[in-house]
Amino acid sequence: MVNPVNTIGPHADRRKAMRMKIKNMTISGVVLIAAIAVLQSTPSRADAENPNTDWFKEARYGVFMHLLPGDANSLALVDSFDVKALAEQLESVGAGYFVLTLGQNSGFMNSPNPMYERITGYAPGQRCSRRDLPLDLYEALRPKGIKLMLYLPCQAPNRDARAQKAFGLPQGAKDQPVDVEFARKWAEVIHNWSSRYEKKVAGWWFDGGYEWIGFNEQIARIYADAVKRGNPKAIVTFNPGVRLIRWTQAEDYTAGELNEPFGVIPKSRWVSGSQWHALTYLGTGWSRRNTRYPSEKWASWVRAVAAGEGVVTIDAGPNWNPKKGPIGSISQEQISQLKAIRDALPSLP
Repeated sequence: MVNPVNTIGPHADRRKAMRMKIKNMTISGVVLIAAIAVLQSTPSRADAENPNTDWFKEARYGVFMHLLPGDANSLALVDSFDVKALAEQLESVGAGYFVLTLGQNSGFMNSPNPMYERITGYAPGQRCSRRDLPLDLYEALRPKGIKLMLYLPCQAPNRDARAQKAFGLPQGAKDQPVDVEFARKWAEVIHNWSSRYEKKVAGWWFDGGYEWIGFNEQIARIYADAVKRGNPKAIVTFNPGVRLIRWTQAEDYTAGELNEPFGVIPKSRWVSGSQWHALTYLGTGWSRRNTRYPSEKWASWVRAVAAGEGVVTIDAGPNWNPKKGPIGSISQEQISQLKAIRDALPSLP
């Protein structure tokens, strides 16, 4: 039976119209709420020529360190890392920032991460150090005006089959193909660190963002979002391999990995909207503690890059042997070359 209230009487049409208006408002409200939710959950594109890179450009150069424990014994040495000694060295060479690896292929990490442990099933201290080394470094570097940045790979540790399986990747000691499903899971680990450190970490350098493993724009944005929910002003980049290009629209500066850097000089500050930046190594390989070129050659190149408003990050090797000095310190041979770079840069106004 049809309800007579809806079909009979002088106010029937008005009531019907009101019900339709309320229904349409409800639908519109649901659509609006859904749209807001999508916007909030979708990583935003990085701004071209992002002013958050201004401090980076003004720093001109910084130091990178591959601190990569490979087993339980070397992980234990993280507890002995002398942050005060390293901070004093970095101050003496005029470094504007310092980049520390959180971890890489082995699966041993230089900081606690409960999310990583929950996903992999490792116990606290088994793969992630109990000491919060980045936090201790921040406390040592901050009074000296040196900013802290962190390094992570774009995939789970590729020499830890248990971790690969836990994150849904094929197992094997090599780079594995990644997809958006994996990236969202890895982003939980990234965000656990970014929310822990917030503004204490000024930037992130992500390694292994190779096209051939499936890394793409969407994955870059997922990772950038995981970082910037911890610190919206943190700068981020993704490494495509040994070349200096703007690789993703989610990056703020170029990853710029170079093996032989001296012929690469910026023509301007920006590379298609990314801050010009190069990363290379002082020794005969990454994490080595020796030197491979004369100090004058390094000094001349970094000076030329700075003149073009680019930024250079130099990798220096950490000391693992307590008989040779403080754990984590840089060799005197490399310190001498870094001081030559400092002396070659004109004083800031």
